[in-house]
Amino acid sequence: MNKDKVYYAKLYFNQILPQIAEITNQSRYGYHGLSHTNQVAMFGLDLSDGINTDPLPVLLAAGLHDCARTNDAWCTEHGPRAVPIGREFLAKNYANLSTTTVQKILYAIEHHTTGRHAPDTVSACLWDADRIRLSWEMEYLPHLFSTNIGRYIAGMTPPRQAQYIAAQDDFLIKNNILTRAQIEFDREQDRIQNTTVYSNKVR
Repeated sequence: MNKDKVYYAKLYFNQILPQIAEITNQSRYGYHGLSHTNQVAMFGLDLSDGINTDPLPVLLAAGLHDCARTNDAWCTEHGPRAVPIGREFLAKNYANLSTTTVQKILYAIEHHTTGRHAPDTVSACLWDADRIRLSWEMEYLPHLFSTNIGRYIAGMTPPRQAQYIAAQDDFLIKNNILTRAQIEFDREQDRIQNTTVYSNKVR
């Protein structure tokens, strides 16, 4: 998939992400900021390849899934709140999508925190992509995943996780999608934002 992956990764970072940045309620950095959205998109791209499904709806769902978030607190309502934002966004920017595809994207977004049995490949890829980080940080629960490739990535050991992310970074840099400086800057800003939020909570 390498040529296709380059195409869709460039499409996401050069077109979809700037469009999402204009309408999202998310912060740029932080645990559920746009950098998290970007990571979900990259996981989603690998998952869509792993199950041989169209990457575009998956990338759109990934871009929109947290657009109604206003903070990093546990919340099951930001998915449903994102649906009208997503519907307007898709009608404005991706009017050529079929009604069925739009419905799949919106369903995936609405249920991404609570869904258990994905009804289609868009939900399967989004939900798995969004849950990989939680598996790496907390606990890998195979029954929460809908795809074998999602289970494989989510079940990686910490050394393999580091290798996987390093390979993602190298892919983005090698194909002139992001620079290493951009990647490192974004991670540092995430660290600062997350540290600040945590410090404020414990005061």
